[in-house]
Amino acid sequence: MAVDGLKLNSVNHVVTMVSDTKRSMEFYCDFLGFEHIPSQVDNPNITWLVLPNGVMLHLIETEEAPAKPDNIHHAFEVANFDSAATAVEGHGIVIERSGVRHDGQRFMFFRDPDGNRVELCTPSGFGS
Repeated sequence: MAVDGLKLNSVNHVVTMVSDTKRSMEFYCDFLGFEHIPSQVDNPNITWLVLPNGVMLHLIETEEAPAKPDNIHHAFEVANFDSAATAVEGHGIVIERSGVRHDGQRFMFFRDPDGNRVELCTPSGFGS
């Protein structure tokens, strides 16, 4: 059971490091059926894809593909962002980065006990 004030709704997005965005888009869009959507961050190396149910895949083009451990994170939607942030900080966990994307989606990053990055966020403007 989650701590008070922290309720996850769903997986929001998954990040995959790729060496060739064009080739990866052919696989994820043409083969698996993702749709390319406008990026919500100011980074030309990140390509945003979405499934019909709103779950997104972010392709990050980098020479470091396949991913190194710190390049991977999982994002979970929360019911109440402010309550979730309070719960995270209340457990002594440091929020390393937070902000608002172009579509109004709020996000925060912190680490799990093994040092893996975790993101909590509000729904994006691309959910169904």
